[in-house]
Amino acid sequence: MTPEYKTVPILDAARRAGVRIADGQAGRYEFKAFCPFCLGRTKNPHLYLNTEKNRFFCQRCGEHGNSVSLYAKIRGISNKEAFEELEKSNLQMFPQAAPKEPRQEYMAPLEQRHDVYYDLLALLSLSEHDFLDLLGRGLTLDAIEQNMYRSMPAKVETRSELAQTLSRTHDLHGVPGFYRSENGDWRLSGNSGLLIPYCTAKGYIQGLQRRAEIGGKRCYVWVSSNPDKCRKDGSPLYPCGTRAHGWIHITGNVHSTTASITEGALKGDTASCLSNGALYLCAPGVNAIKYLPSAIRSLSVERLLGEYDMDQIRQEQYSAALRRMQDTLKPLGIPYIQQMWNPAYNGIDDYKLHSRRLSLAA
Repeated sequence: MTPEYKTVPILDAARRAGVRIADGQAGRYEFKAFCPFCLGRTKNPHLYLNTEKNRFFCQRCGEHGNSVSLYAKIRGISNKEAFEELEKSNLQMFPQAAPKEPRQEYMAPLEQRHDVYYDLLALLSLSEHDFLDLLGRGLTLDAIEQNMYRSMPAKVETRSELAQTLSRTHDLHGVPGFYRSENGDWRLSGNSGLLIPYCTAKGYIQGLQRRAEIGGKRCYVWVSSNPDKCRKDGSPLYPCGTRAHGWIHITGNVHSTTASITEGALKGDTASCLSNGALYLCAPGVNAIKYLPSAIRSLSVERLLGEYDMDQIRQEQYSAALRRMQDTLKPLGIPYIQQMWNPAYNGIDDYKLHSRRLSLAA
């Protein structure tokens, strides 16, 4: 006789374990919460609770698992003990459903996305504020133009006009960032901020990130139109939209046999510019490495240098994520060397700008 397996609702298990859940939903099937494993190190909710799969994942420290393992890790007990505790409580449990067919998600081909994003950037300009900021980071005029940085308009009406203009010459279906309004017109998601292209080794634009100012702090978000995101009434926020993926940005001399790995396209672009075109592979986050092996295989790399921020190397949750990344890269058989520098200059771009200024002053 086949045993009857039961599933534990992730939200109920999280609440019973004392996890603080943020207000509102992150998507149709997701809620954001404050990660108990990062607690004290962040003021923002980075833990995602998926109510469809009853799984959790922290975008900051990389902790992941299911409802039972979340409860077990917090309580410091085994999964078996956790399940028994949850089963004895008044928690409502359900027979485990048969595996669902994965939702089919259409993503436009790379060439199509590149053409749309290239023409979008061609229609935009770079604000004086963003231009001066890029110069202050150490980027040259040529690098700023070559990398096609632009400023996203703040007005919804302007973004709508851009989407309408592009829809006359491009198919926007499957291009992250674009979605249809209630009347069927194409719209462009996002808000004001610096647009940063994420490119392949051949220069194709895979997607765009936007540097946003939230609460006086800068953060980087994808230009995305995730169809699972909902309004408070449950209706889709981005009908016919497409979510962005965690693409890897490649910048610098693509024929180099040595490549540095860092976090963020703008950081990599800047470090490459300050290193006379050194090759950089830029992940959107320390845990966002799904496409890193394939990006490395697209090159002729014989040595990898790790150049994540110094504070990340020293913090336990980031160190664990960096170890997971190294384990992911081991099958490639390419030597990986973790770089260290003066921690007074946290990012590799900060350190290289400091070094450039010292050399100019000498």
